Amino acid sequence: MKRNLLYLVIFILLLAVAGYLLNQDSGGSTLEGPENYAFAVKDTASINKIVISDKSPSSASLKRTSDGWQMEGGQFVRRDAIEVLLETLYRMEMKNFLPQRMIPEVERQLSVYGKKVEIYQNGQLAKVLYVGLPTPSEMGTYMKLEGGDLPYAVHIPGFNGFLNTRFISEPYLWRSRDLVRMNARNIKEVEMIYPDSLEESFNIRVFSPDSIYLVSAASKNVEENFSPLKGQMYLAACAKLKYEGEIIPSDPIYSRRDSLLASTPLFTLKVRSTSGEETKVTGYRIKAAPETIDYDDPQSFFDPDRMHGFINDERMVLLQFYGLRNILKSKSELLLDEE
Repeated sequence: MKRNLLYLVIFILLLAVAGYLLNQDSGGSTLEGPENYAFAVKDTASINKIVISDKSPSSASLKRTSDGWQMEGGQFVRRDAIEVLLETLYRMEMKNFLPQRMIPEVERQLSVYGKKVEIYQNGQLAKVLYVGLPTPSEMGTYMKLEGGDLPYAVHIPGFNGFLNTRFISEPYLWRSRDLVRMNARNIKEVEMIYPDSLEESFNIRVFSPDSIYLVSAASKNVEENFSPLKGQMYLAACAKLKYEGEIIPSDPIYSRRDSLLASTPLFTLKVRSTSGEETKVTGYRIKAAPETIDYDDPQSFFDPDRMHGFINDERMVLLQFYGLRNILKSKSELLLDEE
């Protein structure tokens, strides 16, 4: 009997040791519970504000309005980026617990590299989470809820990759890349000036959908053989203009913005709405790389694909000739085709 009791005690001790070792490997904790890894927000329609910040410091505040998602200052948010973020908040879930030995290092990484994400629903702060670095397998991302006990590996089921790059804290990366944010139906006037070719510069003036005129910038005369169809297509192209990327203070060319603004642009486009709003876009040629220049061909002196630009003489952006191909038209190209 005593021997059986001894075996029982030994068996219970072995079970306790095994349980402890398993707990060490799996990161088990007596404090763990669903409330500590409820990262997802299933009612994304109720989210009306998201603030993402990091330790750099950099912070992006996004707010849902009746006109769409906007940043502080009224700048519109990239539609693709906000849709990806909302989908991520809806679908992400805990992938696995962390081994106990990894928790201190992950906690340290979160404190140094983590992004703080504040989620507001119906005007109230509903959830705060910290987004860290990818897991070693790059199939998950370390996250922790504010007030939660431990960090966890988080993923989107069926998606092979990490999620931290979807939580963008740099405001300039959130800005919509629209050059002109107007509906074509609301455009009242377009002015395109080519300083080196005033004869091909023009104004398109809209008085009604059926009353649209082309005015020569040089003579100020109305062009009688103007094609209204080409004019409507031009207005539609103006409403769809986008830039490639924003030039920020850390970019080397940014230091030359004042000298660029003082120089002669390749073109100046002004678009005015029926409500009086005006957007001005200017483009400046970029010098070509020396090894690509053919000194017998002046056209090779400049980059054939890109140019620097400004929106309202404030935001400095990178433009593509291809993206502007439908508005870099001469006055002659807007006239009726000769039969």
